[in-house]
Amino acid sequence: MPIQSKYSNQQIETVVNILLETLRQQQATTELSLMCLGNTISHIIKTNVPAAQQQDVARHFSQALQDAVNSKVR
Repeated sequence: MPIQSKYSNQQIETVVNILLETLRQQQATTELSLMCLGNTISHIIKTNVPAAQQQDVARHFSQALQDAVNSKVR
């Protein structure tokens, strides 16, 4: 059963497009883009998730990222 998001596809696409446009404007390489996004994710987890849940959130995020990459390969 697919997971239902509380956010609309339009909301998600808008934020993603803003992030990608910012990286493009900065002429960020793939490596720099990944480093910046990784630091952003770490910051969000550390500042918005209770300490007791941070490892689980990071693990689930990592698994979701791996699943997304693997689904593109198939």
